[in-house]
Amino acid sequence: MEINENLQAERNLKGAEFEKAGNLEQAIELYEQNVSEGFKGNHPYDRLATIYKNQNDLENEIRVLEKAIVVYEEITIEDRLEGLPKLFRFKNRLEKAIETKKQLAKQKKAKLK
Repeated sequence: MEINENLQAERNLKGAEFEKAGNLEQAIELYEQNVSEGFKGNHPYDRLATIYKNQNDLENEIRVLEKAIVVYEEITIEDRLEGLPKLFRFKNRLEKAIETKKQLAKQKKAKLK
């Protein structure tokens, strides 16, 4: 699949505009396109993870962070060391999201008793 980096950059910019205007669904759609194409930059992953976290959608937050980690592992293998701090940041965010998911599952289980 041929990836058009200019189109991806335009999607990120348009997504940010949609976010500022409060059109989260349209922003999500554009960011998700870039994530599905393995965009080699942090913007769509950061924004989607934040949007999903704010919407209490842990499943999608975790999915996006896992994808970001795969992409940034590839970036650091390609000898782009600037990707390393972002890789660690995404891993930390993923750990927190997974921990939150576990906590919520425990709370839900306790309520059912």
